Order: sequence, then structure tokens, then C-alpha cells
Amino acid sequence: MVTNHGWGYALGNALLIAAIAALLVGGPSIWIVAVIILAVGAPVDESVGDTDNHISESHVLFFQANVYATLPLLALATLALWRLVALTFHTGIIAVIPQVFPAIGSGGYADVGVAVFLVGYCYAVFGATVGHELTHRTGVLAAYVSARGLFALTFNIGFTIFHIHGHHRQVATFADPATARRGEYILAFVARTIAAQFLSALKFEAARERQRGHMPFGLSNRAVSGQLYSLGILIIAAVIAGVPGVIASVIAGLVGRFFHELVNYVQHFGLVRVEGSPVGPRHTWDCHRLLSNLLHYNLPMHADHHMFAGKPFWKLDRVANAPVLPHGYQTMVVVAFVPSLWQRTMGPLLAAWDSQAANDEERALIRQRGWEGRC
Repeated sequence: MVTNHGWGYALGNALLIAAIAALLVGGPSIWIVAVIILAVGAPVDESVGDTDNHISESHVLFFQANVYATLPLLALATLALWRLVALTFHTGIIAVIPQVFPAIGSGGYADVGVAVFLVGYCYAVFGATVGHELTHRTGVLAAYVSARGLFALTFNIGFTIFHIHGHHRQVATFADPATARRGEYILAFVARTIAAQFLSALKFEAARERQRGHMPFGLSNRAVSGQLYSLGILIIAAVIAGVPGVIASVIAGLVGRFFHELVNYVQHFGLVRVEGSPVGPRHTWDCHRLLSNLLHYNLPMHADHHMFAGKPFWKLDRVANAPVLPHGYQTMVVVAFVPSLWQRTMGPLLAAWDSQAANDEERALIRQRGWEGRC
């Protein structure tokens, strides 16, 4: 078990800075940083092992600075991507004013493809994670604006509404779009949850607007007006890098949203709760791997988060009786793409949960749905 001294939470922003530098330099550097960020995470996470998570409260200012630095850094990464696209395709501002960008940092089409994937991955791991943290800081304007800005990059402004008013109330029930069901393959889950989360946010906001005497789908509906954030990003992309810039932004956003939902998939997979019953630690999979917790700002201490949603990330810790994933988030996402391996990994854990953690009502629901022995 490794001691978490707190300074490691700068790792995410350090990797973001490395990605920005690679995008500005162009060429092989993009591939090198992409491999480091994408491919090394799982092996390192498993080799380092679990954290004791004893974090000093003296680092709070450092933690806050890190969280609020993520949006500016992702904005710089996005600008660097547009610059690379503009230089490669000779479009946007560079086509009108060639002197606006120095020649260094251009690349081939393959470099652009890797860059788009890299930026999209950063949107998920760093942007969505920090956006989630800030979404829970209700009543703080800077947190509200930053969270919406971060989720706008993946066209997911609805998260700031659905997550609070939907997921945290419905977690582990059949009604929760963000809880993966037994027997549900990962791609089917992603398709279902993306559509259902947005519709849930839209429905909640429409009801709120009707209560306030407003048009249900007007601009005061936050699920509707939030789309202007994403639209603004695409307009800037068009100005700087033309149509290729818009396409790059859309693909990067979709990549980011996809990876974000992969984490959702593993966080509650197969767990069951009777609708209206209290949420307990047993309704969320915990993960104690050090690297996963550093990169995701303790989001893997997920049971504590669902018990006390307002806790800042540095106060989250292990919770007794919470089921624990056998690997870190990066590893679990890879395992989820191999159905036979996923079944071998999660099947015994779900069987143990059914017999040892579930209550009688939950076991009855499992039998009713035909989920006994199913993964």
C-alpha cells in the first residue's frame, strides 16, 4: 500500500502540459505523449498498487489551484489542436493570414488523427473528472461556469443537471441511465446512457421552468442554453481552423464523451437497489488504486462520494462494506471490452455481492429480472 501525500494530484495537469507541448511541437512528439498517457496508465496503476489515502488538509489551496487550472489548460490544448489542424490543412485563419502561426508544429494527417484522439482522451480523464468535482460545488459561480465549460468540450452540459438530480437519486436502480445493467455490453450501455442522460436533464429542466412560469424549452432551460457553450466552441474552431477544425473538435468531443461513459460503466455495473430505498455503500464499486485516484481526483472512492456528495475530493476515503473492483479504472475499461474476460472478472464479484451484500428485496429483484448468475 502506497501513501498518498497529496502532491500527486498535479499529475493530471502535468500530463496536460506535456500534451500541449507535444501538440505545439508536432510530429513524433504527439505520438510519444499519446502512448505515455493512453498506454502506460493501466500497467503503472497495477504495479504501484493501492493507496492508504491519508491526505494532509494543509494542501487545500494546492488542490483548489489544480482543479481550477484544468479548464484553462484544456482550452490551451484545444487551441493547440486547432493550430495543428490549420497548419496541416492550410485552412481557417492561417489560410487568410499565414503569418498568424509559426511554421513549426505542423504534421501529417496521421499526426492530426492521433492529436484528435489524445485531446479527446484528455477531455474525458481530466476534463470530465474535474467537471464532475466542480458540479458538486453548488452555489459557487466559478465552479458552475468551469464545470459547464469543461462538459461543453464533450457536448455534455446536461451532465451538470442530470448527475445531481438524476444519478445521485436513482443510482443502482433500473431507472438510472448511468447504472450499467447485468448482461449489458459496454457499447450498448454507452448508446443508451448518452441519450437517456440528456433526455433526463431536459425533462427535469422543463418541469422546473413550468413551475417558474417560463417556457419549458426556452433559453432559461439550462439543458437548452448549455448547448450554446458547445456551439461557441465550434464557431471558434471554424474561425481558427475552418471546417477541418470543426470536424476535429466534434470527433475529439465524441472520443471524450465515450471514454467518460466507459468509466461510468464500471462504477456501478450490475449493482441493484430498490427504487426509493436508501443509498448505501454497497451500491457503488470502490477502487483503491493510487494512480486511478490521482488522475481522477479520488472519484474511484466512489462509495464515499455517493454517501456524501458534497465532500471535496481530498476528503473522500474508503468506506467499509463497499464492494471493491479488483483493478484500477484504466485496466477495468480495457477488461470491459473483452466480454469473456469481463464475465470472469465481474461474475464472481456479483455472485458474492448477491449472497453477502444484497438485502432480501434486492435479491428478489435480481431473481425477478433473471439476473442470478448473470454478468
